[in-house]
Amino acid sequence: MSADAGTIVRPPKRVLARILAFARPYAGRLALSALLLAILAVSSACVPTLVRRAVNEFIKPAIDARSDAFPEAVLWISIAIFGLGITGMLARIGQLLLITVTSQRAMHDLRMALFRHLMSRNLRFFDANPSGRLVTRVTNDIEALNELFASGLDVMAFDLLRVLLAAGLLLWQDLRLAGAAFVAVPLLVWVSWRFQRAARDLFREVRSKVAAMNARLAERLSGVRTIVAFAREKDEAAAFSESNRALRDAHLATVDNYAWFYPVTEWCVTIGTISILTAGWWIARGAPASAGDLVFTWMLFGMFVDPLRQLADRFNVAQAAIAAAERIVATLDDDRALPVRTPPVALPRRPGRVTFDDVSFSYDDRKPVLKHVALDIPRGASLAIVGATGSGKSTLINLLLRFYDVDAGAVRVDGIDVRDADPAELRRKVGVVLQDVVLFGGTLRDNLALGDVARDDAALLSALEAVGAGPLVRRLGGLDAEIAERGAGLSAGERQLIAFARTLVHDPAILVLDEATASVDTETERTLQAALARLLDGRTSILIAHRLSTIRHADRIVVLHHGEIRESGTHAELLAADGMYARLHRLQFAG
Repeated sequence: MSADAGTIVRPPKRVLARILAFARPYAGRLALSALLLAILAVSSACVPTLVRRAVNEFIKPAIDARSDAFPEAVLWISIAIFGLGITGMLARIGQLLLITVTSQRAMHDLRMALFRHLMSRNLRFFDANPSGRLVTRVTNDIEALNELFASGLDVMAFDLLRVLLAAGLLLWQDLRLAGAAFVAVPLLVWVSWRFQRAARDLFREVRSKVAAMNARLAERLSGVRTIVAFAREKDEAAAFSESNRALRDAHLATVDNYAWFYPVTEWCVTIGTISILTAGWWIARGAPASAGDLVFTWMLFGMFVDPLRQLADRFNVAQAAIAAAERIVATLDDDRALPVRTPPVALPRRPGRVTFDDVSFSYDDRKPVLKHVALDIPRGASLAIVGATGSGKSTLINLLLRFYDVDAGAVRVDGIDVRDADPAELRRKVGVVLQDVVLFGGTLRDNLALGDVARDDAALLSALEAVGAGPLVRRLGGLDAEIAERGAGLSAGERQLIAFARTLVHDPAILVLDEATASVDTETERTLQAALARLLDGRTSILIAHRLSTIRHADRIVVLHHGEIRESGTHAELLAADGMYARLHRLQFAG
């Protein structure tokens, strides 16, 4: 199932039901909010009735009698209307506070559920979903839902209640005047239906364009060095301009749809007002209708029509939220996660034997990347893997860490199939140092401990000294030194030293070095090689390298070619065999 909800259209009721499930724990708060809205609606509906009574029973008789005295009853009615206004104001304030807090809590739960879901997906999921699209799900789309919860659903319910109260009072007051007031309603309903139907499709388009632009932006920002290096700034700006233009046009289409709606509804109100006045005149000719009745009808007509317009207006919010909800639900429904055995098999605390048992694998189910690979790495031994780009070296590590599952065979750690182990426990057992070191924005301490508060400063400093990073720490100013995102401002060698220290801090039983010294200078490599003796001591290690000088002392060297093991042995044995490894060695050390 694709996680791009732009290509998936689900029934809105089903989508909203999934999202509203996150509000279920707060049902009591929502019920109290609904009660406060009901109080607000009833208090506002009582005002026309009091005005009608004041006009019919006190003001009109006083005018007919040409009395200069202000009717005392009108004063009391005014006080009652004032009290109703205060009641409605307090109810609305309480309701707004209540619904806003509830909405934020529900959206917090949804955001956490979505984030946990993303973190539990396998790499196939991330291969198919650009990071910008996923960022849009967690930020923009959830914000659209928050707007629906905080100022959409409650107001729609309030407006609907006002419409029903106004319609009931109109019918109770005078069927003839009610019929006159309802003349414009069919047209208003038809206009609202056309508006919301167009709004639904337009907001889907807007959400799709926002996700596309965010995906493009995230990818370009992450690859900005490459763009600058190849002088592609103008071309990328032109491509972004096209994406931005598409988003602008999608937004303008929603504006066009909105622009005609309010003028047409105002015209409907005008028709209704004319109808009431005309009906009042004809009714007065046959069976006199009081002035209070006309005022009452006109006020209720406004109370009836305004919520109808607001309901259609709020449908803008609802459609944006439904479009966002469709995409969130599609992401939550994506089942590309590696199954975890319940309960998982516990891995031994320290041993580190690794076995690849007749492993075959393909990323796309068509082109095999590994073919019947069989390797057994005893505890504490070192295995080096060499081969051309695309031979499957890094894929072996992906399978060991269970980023993907094998198509055939098994990967075992200490005799336990990694598919039966707890993935978190497995990955704590394996330390990985990559060529492209991942550093985060934060302190040096944060980058070493990775959120593990049990790591004290002494252990962190000891690890840094052990890998030869003491001078770097002193230059930066200690563990509280701020590290920029991706380690900007640090050299490749300095970033690698921090990565080595981080691995040493977490003390894994199995160590993987994937081209870990490929990007450093000779002097830094010498420093790292000295640190490696400490890092590799007592650990099972898998070394992936093109630079043969870094692996010549490995217990065993394997040559991969097109996903198959072509040669295996020690450095001396492979040189004596005069095969692929020997040819690669001659090429690197010629001259």
